[in-house]
Amino acid sequence: MKEFKFWKKAAAFLLFFNIVFSAFHVQTVSATQGENDLTAQAMGFGPALAIGHGGRLFNGGSLSLLSDYDNRQMLSMVLQDKNGELIVIDGGWDIDAEHLTDVIKSKGGRVSAWFITHPHSDHVGALVKILNNPDRKITIDQVYYNLADQSWYETKEPSRSDMVTQLRNALATLPADRLHVVHKGDEIKVGQIRAKVLNDPYLLDVTSVNNSSVAYKFFLNNVSILVLGDLGPEAGKLLLNETSREDLKSDIVQMSHHGQYGVSREVYEVIRPKIALWPCPLWLWNNDNGSGIGSGDWKTLETRQWMDELGVKRNYCIKDGDQTIY
Repeated sequence: MKEFKFWKKAAAFLLFFNIVFSAFHVQTVSATQGENDLTAQAMGFGPALAIGHGGRLFNGGSLSLLSDYDNRQMLSMVLQDKNGELIVIDGGWDIDAEHLTDVIKSKGGRVSAWFITHPHSDHVGALVKILNNPDRKITIDQVYYNLADQSWYETKEPSRSDMVTQLRNALATLPADRLHVVHKGDEIKVGQIRAKVLNDPYLLDVTSVNNSSVAYKFFLNNVSILVLGDLGPEAGKLLLNETSREDLKSDIVQMSHHGQYGVSREVYEVIRPKIALWPCPLWLWNNDNGSGIGSGDWKTLETRQWMDELGVKRNYCIKDGDQTIY
């Protein structure tokens, strides 16, 4: 009888341990800051994503969501295929240029394709600074983007229109045959990476430049990665109505507008991601205006709840430093 009770308790303990381990699995991911190799811990929920070979999603390739320089929201992403072809998406503020350059140099120093979602400083400031630096020591083969007429930016967001002018001037330092205006339905192949353009810029009267973001769907090792830029609820509704569910469905999603006041829950329901990328610092992640969690007027906590309810298994956030998925 005592032996039976012992094994009963042992079985109960093993069951409890298994549940806890499955619910709070810690995955180690690579993170790089300048020349120093660090290790970041990304807290996951549930079992590992069953995509890829040998437990690695990208079969020799990688996706990096780069951290911000000084606790600011921004978007800087780097994709690399197993043969070393490199794609950069946006890039962050001008003060993020040095770290981004270091990452690019560590991956060979050549960017095969640079994709721009929209011309806000926290997305293209680094690219402008890099292009204006004659000693940048990296090469950029192609740039893909879609900008509205300059007069539109001057009318809708005059305080930010100068950034658009700076971007145009910086792009003009590259040969014209390296610059490509993209449109809905375009497909671009870069090595083993394929990109599909999901929309032309939506030129709306509310949160205008954010809503003008171009959404891209990337494929690396048959894993789909949806980049939404800063699309807001208004443009998100248009994207949902004008895009097939097949095109929206993605394994990985970049959380729109840094995870708050981006596209609606209905859009994420159609995307049905397994992994969410959060380009937001700790204060925004916690909706903290300085008085504690939930004290701000951002909507990050609500969006986090959406993703939890939608069954997202992995959340990678720049509050934890560079996040690299292999």
